[in-house]
Amino acid sequence: MAEHTPEMPSIIRTFLLRPGAFFEQRRDRLNGLRGGGLALGIAVVVTIVLGVALRLFADQFTGTVERDNPARPPEQLCEDGGVGGITVSGCDEPATQTVEVGSFIWDYATRALPRLFFGLIIAWIGLMIGLYVGAKLAGGSGRFGETAEITAWGLLPSVVGVAAGGAALVFFAATTDLSASSPELLLEQVRRLQNGLSGLVFLAIQVGTAAWQAYVWAGGLRVVHEISRYAAVAIAVIAATLPVIAS
Repeated sequence: MAEHTPEMPSIIRTFLLRPGAFFEQRRDRLNGLRGGGLALGIAVVVTIVLGVALRLFADQFTGTVERDNPARPPEQLCEDGGVGGITVSGCDEPATQTVEVGSFIWDYATRALPRLFFGLIIAWIGLMIGLYVGAKLAGGSGRFGETAEITAWGLLPSVVGVAAGGAALVFFAATTDLSASSPELLLEQVRRLQNGLSGLVFLAIQVGTAAWQAYVWAGGLRVVHEISRYAAVAIAVIAATLPVIAS
């Protein structure tokens, strides 16, 4: 008789409500290679979701700012007829240019997103080591590769957290006047998004995501390392809380 394969809705429900049972069903298949692939995929998805949110966020800024023209060489190369009497190419370009604030913010975001991607991979490695060492100190018997996949599964709530945080960021930005052109006023407007109701919403999303991660990790550690519930919860809470404190 063929072995019954759980349907996808059932798998998702088990992961959400009973992560311990979810990992128990996969105990013999947990390994570091699968964990690495899962962590890589989650890092890609988180980066894309955040990129979309930042693109929509940048579109809310309607002001303009003046900045140095990157097409014009440094002023010392354009003075007194250039270098050795030879005019450097680009000296006829204006010294500054007017750019939309949204475009400026998006340019910065596109440079920061790759760093975020690699930062997530590094975070996975750090959390994996921390969970493994913590479990071993508590008398755990699981393997490092198994812990690697558990750690990766615990990053899955980050996708939901980033999506919720990005949606909240765009929503609050859309209800805020972001038309100023002065850098000081723009900074003040952005700071308003970090205070009041919006600040509480962002904090709630961050704490909720961390709690969900701890719930997943605790269930996985109990199954793989066969440690007590209290030890698994303590280790998972510490691992989930450190990134929140660091941010």
